[in-house]
Amino acid sequence: MRLTVVSGLLVLPLAAAKSLWSDSPGNYSSIITTAFPLGNGRLGAMPIGLPGKEIVNLNVDSLWRGGPFENPAYTGGNPNVSKADALPGIREWIFQNGTGNVTALYGDFPDYGSYQVLGNLTIDLGDMGAVSNYRRSLDLESGVYLDQFKTGNVDITREAFCSFPDQVCVYRLASNRSLPAITFGLENQLSSPTPNVTCQGNSISLYGVTAPTIGMIYNARATVVVPGAKSSSNYCSPNNATVNVPKGHREVLLIFAAGTDYDASKGNAAAGFSFRGEDPYRQVLQTATSAAKKSYSALKSAHLKDFQALSGTFELSLPDPNNSSSKPTTELINSYTLPGDPFVENLLFDYGRYLFISSSRPGSLPPNLQGLWTESYSPAWSGDYHANINLQMAHWAVEQTGLGDLTEPLWRYITETWMPRGAETAELLYGASSGWVTHDEMNTFGHTAMKNDAQWANYPVSNAWLAHHAWDHFDYTQDAAWYEETGYPILAGVAEFWVSQLVADEYFHDGTLVVNPCNSPEHGPTTFGCTHYHQLLTELFTHLLTTRPKTNTLHTTLSKTLPHLSPGLIIGSWSQIQEWKLDLDTRNDTHRHLSNLYGWYPGSSISSPHATNRTVTDAIATTLYSRGNGTEDQNTGWAKVWRSACWAGLNETVNAYAELALAVQENFGPNGLSLYGGSVPFQADANFGVVGAVLEMLVRDKDLSYARLDAAQNGGVGGKVQVQEIVLGPAIPEAWGGGQVSGVRVRGGGRVSFRWDAEGVVDWCEFEGAGRGEGLEEVSFFVKGGGAIQC
Repeated sequence: MRLTVVSGLLVLPLAAAKSLWSDSPGNYSSIITTAFPLGNGRLGAMPIGLPGKEIVNLNVDSLWRGGPFENPAYTGGNPNVSKADALPGIREWIFQNGTGNVTALYGDFPDYGSYQVLGNLTIDLGDMGAVSNYRRSLDLESGVYLDQFKTGNVDITREAFCSFPDQVCVYRLASNRSLPAITFGLENQLSSPTPNVTCQGNSISLYGVTAPTIGMIYNARATVVVPGAKSSSNYCSPNNATVNVPKGHREVLLIFAAGTDYDASKGNAAAGFSFRGEDPYRQVLQTATSAAKKSYSALKSAHLKDFQALSGTFELSLPDPNNSSSKPTTELINSYTLPGDPFVENLLFDYGRYLFISSSRPGSLPPNLQGLWTESYSPAWSGDYHANINLQMAHWAVEQTGLGDLTEPLWRYITETWMPRGAETAELLYGASSGWVTHDEMNTFGHTAMKNDAQWANYPVSNAWLAHHAWDHFDYTQDAAWYEETGYPILAGVAEFWVSQLVADEYFHDGTLVVNPCNSPEHGPTTFGCTHYHQLLTELFTHLLTTRPKTNTLHTTLSKTLPHLSPGLIIGSWSQIQEWKLDLDTRNDTHRHLSNLYGWYPGSSISSPHATNRTVTDAIATTLYSRGNGTEDQNTGWAKVWRSACWAGLNETVNAYAELALAVQENFGPNGLSLYGGSVPFQADANFGVVGAVLEMLVRDKDLSYARLDAAQNGGVGGKVQVQEIVLGPAIPEAWGGGQVSGVRVRGGGRVSFRWDAEGVVDWCEFEGAGRGEGLEEVSFFVKGGGAIQC
């Protein structure tokens, strides 16, 4: 290991370019914990790396059972008649008794459906005999998978990637001598009814439907290309629907394309909420055929140009004190223990960005609970969208790490799928004539109503949490055209709904407006004035009040409503942040959710106006200590990284790092995918959440909306804020000493790069300003301990 000395300080070498690698194949019985994932947003592939009969697990993001594809009368869970008449009685009971229930609003969820695996690609090279020099890897900067091994005097190399420009996955086999005979196949042994597999020319087509009658149609095509072979060569075996390439070739390519007849643009009343598009066969054939005409080098070049333009927008470089880059990733993660390993933490940070690039692209669906990748016919929780932390965590640090353009699937899905059905739900369940609402569990068919268990499903404020991410996209990009066309309508629709739901507090009679009924996500009673709700609404109303002219009708309504909104920050009897307006918190309640700390992180209603208020920050710490370290309640990875981010916001570096390290130790599988409770199922949220937790240690960048609104209300001109204060390295762990980061986006449209010394104190920075926001004239940078630094 090479050491350097800078200004008298010993500096450890920084980690090299990142990749996952192993010196042994994956395991077919444990695909989700051993295979390395590839994706282009729509298509997902997981090569296992078996030398003989290789298996590549395949996914297409829209392949769902259920919904209108199996029941034309599907309503998204909405009742046929209004249930809103039950609300006055529910509210009256809760105000009289403090708590109550919402059973009268429960819905049914027939045909809710499930995400499902597409199938497996098989590549059979026969008996390889003794294999040596085996290695497989996934380059996180290029999105290219590679495995290599030697059998006798033959070296075999297999390479794969999923291309966004060409909308295919590409698999290449090559040898220094000649390849053995290869049999290619497509299969799905889990789906019912079993799909039809045929072979024609050099292409295998898998064509299926998710139900015996109407169902969603899905089609996959694997086209085999043998460079140098005669154009008339036909390697199909129609009897067993395989492509059989004889031995003797040096190179063989496979082009994979897939699709379904799901069409998100048909998820509205005008289209009968059918979501039914065209049979995918023709488009899949055209896509595969077009790509198969291109050379491998052309396909790979286009992929690399596209992928590296995204992965290269941001770089985190932490030290590698243990020379971990020379060890297999599988070994590093399996043996990872406290106090941690900076190389592994850097690797998982890069992996989180990689997984987002691979599962969220324009034209795709947003990442689901498993991102894009499942080997199951019925994955846990249907592989759906849980919107009380999981979907949001996927988008935590996307803007800050230069991937804001990849949030398009979320905005499109909100506007095309959730808003149309959500407007119906708002009226049928809550009597709201404007705006839209969703709940916690949502499928790809616009299920926006409440399921039948209040503890899990009574979460209508999911719409406001999604609006938080729409605001962040605007605040980081300053894209006024996007905000006008997409962002503002999302926020405004949410606000219109919630304005209609606020009622005067008839329990405390304190003149405030509260939400009644409400339920803190997955925790506690149905009551009124839930802290989490009020933090979200304070944030939402503030954002809207700082971005529209006063002549706007909604602006006028919100300006009258916000001052009377019950606060989302109440300090309770044992100095905790209350989770409800009633002081119902129990000491040492180690529930996995931190709903009452949303306004601290990832929200801003506490952290922006009260970051230096010692009474508030002490209450945050008290709440975190009471909530435990995230192992006690279901031992989830996402709970730990949320705790890590909250501790980082308090500049509690030791606790922040300990929680991050604990998540890695407890919740990450050999291939780096995060595991619920430390074992299957895979749940992608913690992979994405690691990125947010690390960013909170690296940079503190306040949302200035509260200061702007305060300035406007106190005589300022146009809500003008003179200085944007950014703290660099507020909670960098000692183990990360001597690291650096480049390309961090900050609110207002700028970006900053910086490095820090062996003690974690930033000693160099460079800032590139851009469109710093309305009325903003100066950006000031500070470092750990409060000192200023010139960038």
